[in-house]
Amino acid sequence: MYKTCIISCGMIANSAHIPAYRHFSDSFEIVGVSDISPEAARDTAARHGIPHWYTDAEEMLKTLRPDVVSVCVPNAFHKEMVLLALSYGCHVLCEKPLAFTVSDAREMYDRARETGRVLMACQSMRFTPERLAAKAWIDAGELGSVYYGELVRVRPRGIPTWGTFHMKKISGGGAFVDIGVHMLDALLWLMGNPKARSVRGVAMRNHVGELGTLKDSGALTGDVHNKRPFDPAEMDVEDFSCGQILFETGSCVSFRVAWAANDREASDILLIGKKAGISLPTGMIYQGTEQTRLEPFENLYPNEPFSGHFYLVKNLRDVLRGDAELIVKPEEVINTAEIIEAVYTSAETGREIRL
Repeated sequence: MYKTCIISCGMIANSAHIPAYRHFSDSFEIVGVSDISPEAARDTAARHGIPHWYTDAEEMLKTLRPDVVSVCVPNAFHKEMVLLALSYGCHVLCEKPLAFTVSDAREMYDRARETGRVLMACQSMRFTPERLAAKAWIDAGELGSVYYGELVRVRPRGIPTWGTFHMKKISGGGAFVDIGVHMLDALLWLMGNPKARSVRGVAMRNHVGELGTLKDSGALTGDVHNKRPFDPAEMDVEDFSCGQILFETGSCVSFRVAWAANDREASDILLIGKKAGISLPTGMIYQGTEQTRLEPFENLYPNEPFSGHFYLVKNLRDVLRGDAELIVKPEEVINTAEIIEAVYTSAETGREIRL
């Protein structure tokens, strides 16, 4: 049994991490939660019957000595909390994106290796039925080498109106690093984790007041407690980004990511290879004028809105038992961090970034 603690008690902790650990209660026992907000920590512990709550993460780690820690703090504090948990000998499951810079990502994985602990990034959107099926199909050689790809993740009116997603000093970025990073990770995973040669990115912040009615976004279960009021005047991150990534393999990928745009709702990936092309989530396979459909895999957790976290926690359990390897590998997360850093650097400087 792995004693488990949660650092930060926001939506993703309550809706994804805690339910996933509870599903595997034969392996994980949640013994404590912490949050700088006493109300959030106390309410989360009470709601889920967790015995201990704290307002100081280090005090919790020092007192409870957990085996596993979920880091669910806002993006800007991932590195600090991951390194803290590793220093107390904990295995760590950290929310995405693990890091904004390649140097931070490498430092975190270096520390995990030095301490002999497992560090896993919550790139949970690989585990949709159609993407799992596509990965198996691609790995069987059916796609051939990829020479072009697209990713599109658009919410027409989906700027989060709770939390601190809209504040750069806390979240580090906007739409691209919130919802775009899931698509980027999934695309790189499907492609076999190619290294980028150059990146051109654009990030735009539109006027929230001109975009009409917004909706709460990101909380698939509606399980958002102790909401921080949303103030559009605080918003200093992009709600729209686009660009292009050129890879050392010679392939090219275009991307478009938005929290709010006059566009259709989309979570699409297109890959065109020398043997075939595939479009997700439809699963359509294109070979010349012929079209077929790839059957998706079975969803093992169909009633869970954050089912990807269940796959991650199961993999973490199996890795700790010595029965499996990490699905989300360090070299993949480091590669993603390098591209994230390049996209934002390109957007800030207005020039292409060569890696």
